[in-house]
Amino acid sequence: MKELRDLAKVYKQKALQAINPGVPYKKYKKTGSSKAYKTGNLYRSVAQENRINTMFTEDKRTGKMKFTFKFNVPSYAKYVHYGTKNMEARPFAQIAAESPEFKKTKDELMNTKSAELLEDIFGDLNKMWASGGDNLSVQ
Repeated sequence: MKELRDLAKVYKQKALQAINPGVPYKKYKKTGSSKAYKTGNLYRSVAQENRINTMFTEDKRTGKMKFTFKFNVPSYAKYVHYGTKNMEARPFAQIAAESPEFKKTKDELMNTKSAELLEDIFGDLNKMWASGGDNLSVQ
């Protein structure tokens, strides 16, 4: 069963991988890679700003399932991520979001959460039917 923590871990790994060692990225014509690592400051800064436990949250208070995602791009990392007039963008956060591993993990999590939500709905229907004198069995 995939949890929000698993999704955050995959996303962070993919974002850091896009920084170093880099992944093929044709839009960055200079090297054809997303690698943005010279001294390690960018890598370290992005890693420290994004703790797995705080990247994703789930809120059930409103009666609806709400997921919030937060990935911080530190101030000077924005120049690498979005580019400047002198340097093309190497959007490591976008590359992570588009990675097959992240998409697969996200789909597995959404399937799990959808199944839990449907289970709750059918459980409530079963209670309503039982209180009305009928029995509804959900398997």
